[in-house]
Amino acid sequence: MAMMQNVFDSHHFSRILRIVGYTILSLILFVSSITEINVELKYLLLIPFVIIVLLYESLVLRKVEYHFGKTVRRNVQFLFDVALVTLYIAAIHALLIPTLTIVGALIFAAVFGRINKLVLTISPIVSLLLFYLSSFLVFGFQPYLEQSSRELNVLSIFAFMLFIFMGMYYQTRQSYLLNQEKQYYIEETNRYLKLNNQLARYAPMQLWQSIMRGELEAKVEYKRRKLTVFFSDIQGFTDLSEKLIPDDLAFLLNDYLKHMTEIAKNYGGTIDKFMGDGMLIFFGDPNSRGVKEDAVACLDMAVAMRQQMRILRERWIKMGYASLHIRMGIATGYCHVGNYGTIHRMSYTIVGRDANLASRLQTAAEVDQILISEETFNLVKEQFLCIKNQPMKLKGITEFVRSWQVVERYNEAVDKYQRWYDYEYKGFNLLLNLDKTTIYEYPQLINAMEQTIERLKLQQKRTDDDGVVVLSERSIVHLPNDDHKVDKTKS
Repeated sequence: MAMMQNVFDSHHFSRILRIVGYTILSLILFVSSITEINVELKYLLLIPFVIIVLLYESLVLRKVEYHFGKTVRRNVQFLFDVALVTLYIAAIHALLIPTLTIVGALIFAAVFGRINKLVLTISPIVSLLLFYLSSFLVFGFQPYLEQSSRELNVLSIFAFMLFIFMGMYYQTRQSYLLNQEKQYYIEETNRYLKLNNQLARYAPMQLWQSIMRGELEAKVEYKRRKLTVFFSDIQGFTDLSEKLIPDDLAFLLNDYLKHMTEIAKNYGGTIDKFMGDGMLIFFGDPNSRGVKEDAVACLDMAVAMRQQMRILRERWIKMGYASLHIRMGIATGYCHVGNYGTIHRMSYTIVGRDANLASRLQTAAEVDQILISEETFNLVKEQFLCIKNQPMKLKGITEFVRSWQVVERYNEAVDKYQRWYDYEYKGFNLLLNLDKTTIYEYPQLINAMEQTIERLKLQQKRTDDDGVVVLSERSIVHLPNDDHKVDKTKS
């Protein structure tokens, strides 16, 4: 099989086809010297001359290929063939049928060899010049395009058909081998794609896609990027694992991770790892839409996960399992992200203070709560309704941490969720900050606002169109005059 493939290699087959072609030309010249009167026997010396030229030609072509490449070599070799074939045609004085078959075979060789158009244009000129020059110097001028003998015609046509058949057979064989090779590569590609898809499940989707596109290399390195980090776990799952059999526990965990992974994928999160029922996801590497957009996408994902958890919880309760809830923590900041480990085994993960902060916020969160850091809040406060928590002390973090609880995304006008009001007009000034007001003070504030509104309505009734306050009789206060005060003093 290897030998057959070697034979049908383009370079080797071209050499075989040339050998066959020059053998046929030599045979035609030999028969012409016997059957044709004008073709002398001394013209047979052309055969050894051609052999010598072909031997030296290989040395010239190697140098041409070395300096200019295979394409130039192929075109130079065609010019050699045109020159040598022209000498054969001049030797037989351009007999009609042999000349037509030889020219036809030469045209087929040009198409077969994909010869450059410029070379094809030059070839007839070179051929005509060489034909008349060789006729003038060696072969003499005789009548051209004369009819040749029957034997020579049959030999020429048979040789032409053999030459064409060999070329067509080579093309058919090459097409068959290429189809086999194509099928082999398709099967190998499909096999590697299947293996790639299976191995890709052990790494973040964005990571292996970047590696496949050549954007990343699988080597130990890391970089500093601003990320939004997400941690989550199922509240009470550890206690539940002691009560359930392994099959039921595996079902719950896989059902939960399947849905949460799909949500993370939809929002473009990079899934770092699963830690039992816990998940570590981050936004901002290897693909980032911008720091603010990454934070918004992360919170959208968290809200969608909380909604999905409600659906899963109802389904699990109907199946007889306990009610499970999710806790989530999110922080934004600079982390080191990249491949950690050794050249033989590495892991794509993140390291940094804000990754630890997100984990601690998740631990401090109540059931179904989403706690976010101050940095994250500053990025998403225009898109999400959040409630400020009291500063808290978290494990592993020295200073107190400010956090916000995510309620929902703004779906209506932002004014409906506005946390502060600052309105000033002539004689009126309202400054209300709900972030500094507790829920227990709301009734007192509402009562004060209602009294203010009633007073304004009363004032509106008492004022005419000219802005003058009209007083009723009851509203008039009578003051005593001075004479009355004097008389009262004397008495």
